[in-house]
Amino acid sequence: MATTTTGTTLRLPGRRVLRWLPAALLGVGMLTACSSPDPYQSLPQGGVDATSGAIVVTDMWVQGPQGLTKGTDAPLRLTLTNESPTVADTLVGVSTPIAEHTALVSAGQAVKTIAIPAGAQVDLESRTGVVLEHVLRNLRAGEWFPITLTFANAGPVTTQACAGPLAATP
Repeated sequence: MATTTTGTTLRLPGRRVLRWLPAALLGVGMLTACSSPDPYQSLPQGGVDATSGAIVVTDMWVQGPQGLTKGTDAPLRLTLTNESPTVADTLVGVSTPIAEHTALVSAGQAVKTIAIPAGAQVDLESRTGVVLEHVLRNLRAGEWFPITLTFANAGPVTTQACAGPLAATP
């Protein structure tokens, strides 16, 4: 205990409290750091969301860690969700003015369509997906460009895609 100049008695924390205080402050600091936004998920460049009929397009971006170089190919990364519980759909085409062609691929082979079963989600991130072939100009990381996805039932949806990486700022 300590006495102030006004004669009031102050009760000081005991040794037990002082021993745990640094750990408690460290824990609060770590929680605060954990709640700060993750730049790979919170920036608008982290992916585009769009809808066409029952099809929901999420997290669309083009893989290109330093942007895209004219003449190269680049994978389009996205997830397609069919919110219809009964009607399947199909991705039948992709177009963009920044690439000479686009290709739908499955297991490394070109395909004409990609099925989106009723009530299912299709992740076009690895062996099945879309490739932008022969990019027509250089794109900086974080640069946006238009892209159209066409579905057999849901029809077309035009939106903007971003050249990666996910946390790039234009």
